[in-house]
Amino acid sequence: MNRHLLQSMGFIASVLVSASTLAADSVQTIRIFETNDQFVLQDERLSDRVQIEVYDMDAKNRATEQLNQRMRALVPKNIQPTKVEKVYRDAFSQVLNSAHWPAINQEMQTGARAIEAAMRFGIDKLPAIVFNDRQVVYGERSLKAALAVYSRENH
Repeated sequence: MNRHLLQSMGFIASVLVSASTLAADSVQTIRIFETNDQFVLQDERLSDRVQIEVYDMDAKNRATEQLNQRMRALVPKNIQPTKVEKVYRDAFSQVLNSAHWPAINQEMQTGARAIEAAMRFGIDKLPAIVFNDRQVVYGERSLKAALAVYSRENH
């Protein structure tokens, strides 16, 4: 009798492990939305088939700050009111033609892509992890923990 009970328990345990593995195996895409302060540890090895994309929600603010710093460095403190528009236009032109512009522009594009994706997936708090473009897990700072939540909610 004990032997049958042990076999049954072993079978149940293997089914539970299989269900968890199936949920992880069913993941095709993972989208991570994070900031410098609310980041997600990628502490789980996944199949090479799983596409992971990380969205840096701080990128837009960093790009704006870089642009503002460059502009402040080029615009004098006391501008004659009649020359304000020209001074700012000239300063912006200098920034656009500087060696710094490609990096600022890239950061702006990264930020815009992150904001657009967050809006598309209805992200309303960070960190957030979207599985298969359908299910969002909020607040987990570990990919492993988020996968466990995803597995629990899908079985």
